[in-house]
Amino acid sequence: MPSSHAILLLSLITLPFTSTRIFTSTTAAPAAGKPKRLVTKLLHRDSLLYNPNDTVDAQAQRTVNMSMARFIYLSQKSSQKAHDTRAHLHPGISTVPVFYVNFSIGQPPVPQLAVLDTGSSLIWVKCQPCEKCRATTFDPSKSLTYATLPCDSSYCTNDCSGYPDECWYNIRYTNGPDSQGTIGSEQFNFETSDEGKTFLDDVGFGCSHNNAHFSDEQFTGVFGLGPATSSTHSLVEKVGSKFSYCIGNLNYFEYAYNMLILGEGAILEGDSTPMTVIDGSYYVTLEGISLGEKMLDIDPNLFKKNDTWSDAGVFIDSGTTLTWLVPSAYQTLRKEVEDLFQGLLPSYPMDPAWHLCYSGNINRDLQGFPAMAFHFAGGADLVLDAESVFYQESSSVFCLAVGPSDINGERFKDLSIIGMIAQQNYNVAYDLVSKQLYFQRIDCELLADD
Repeated sequence: MPSSHAILLLSLITLPFTSTRIFTSTTAAPAAGKPKRLVTKLLHRDSLLYNPNDTVDAQAQRTVNMSMARFIYLSQKSSQKAHDTRAHLHPGISTVPVFYVNFSIGQPPVPQLAVLDTGSSLIWVKCQPCEKCRATTFDPSKSLTYATLPCDSSYCTNDCSGYPDECWYNIRYTNGPDSQGTIGSEQFNFETSDEGKTFLDDVGFGCSHNNAHFSDEQFTGVFGLGPATSSTHSLVEKVGSKFSYCIGNLNYFEYAYNMLILGEGAILEGDSTPMTVIDGSYYVTLEGISLGEKMLDIDPNLFKKNDTWSDAGVFIDSGTTLTWLVPSAYQTLRKEVEDLFQGLLPSYPMDPAWHLCYSGNINRDLQGFPAMAFHFAGGADLVLDAESVFYQESSSVFCLAVGPSDINGERFKDLSIIGMIAQQNYNVAYDLVSKQLYFQRIDCELLADD
């Protein structure tokens, strides 16, 4: 056991706003003793944006491009202080998210399709009046339940200079303000899988009036699942300070049991590891990486959060697909994979050269491939089968679903991110009260009637 444990930074960056807490439902109250929970489906991007002419090659290219863009986005956010609303996005690369949350806001209800994002505690949607928004955007002036939060509200941490009557937020990206608007409160309506329609009253959210770089008409906002600080209350806290998401195989975009569970009844089972909240972010301790029975020779200090430089540590993220490791750890893993395939499968050269690829098919050629695992303090293991270690680049080529972090820029060489390919076939749960993170390998269908 190493004497100095690695610190793993979960990508849940907090933003300083929300509203009061009321939980109501249109259905009968849960049975006595049963914790309240809100269960809603997560919608896969490829089920929403289905293209019958799409190819495996095109899907793989989206995966790589999106993962690279997301990496830089999160790394820039991590270098900001927890109370700073500025973030940065790498320009020129499409950031197609993996999963969406479907809900409605207001009375009468207006449907929303928001990106699931554990990298932000702010929920925001496109609102009228709005620049670069489609006509069906939410209009708060037509809702009977909308209220603007004043700047002197206890839920607003702005300095109130210039806009004393409203609480403004401004999330900045590389080329200017990407989401800018006011913080308000509204009724949220969810179609849940276990209790029908569920309403959350007085939810604090961002009403975005300017959405530069978010011109994609397929989604209407961001559904943040980040943590809260002493000056902010996230939606997660509103329903009980616990949440979990269960994800099936990402290649099966019609899988009906991808789900998000919010509330005290979230599924907290499986291995658990302690979390620590520092500056509004969650950390856990990473102790090692193994492949098969072999613990890889990787210094855990490579993953340690640097006290003087923010671009270090390891994120677990809901928005990226590939996993990124610090260069030394990546090279050690790559060498081990190359040794395992030596003489068995021909390598397939790719551009750029950091891609480690082979001629073959994952389902056909990787039967019996040894499991890879991330090992955390407390005995929690995230164990990956071949489909969670590799992705299909084309019908006849597969690649390692891990890359070196420094290809995104030298300043990011100490930062790592564990993406959604590594988290597929798991229920990942967060207990924000006891500060525990849970990993449970499971078919999500088994949780549907839990």
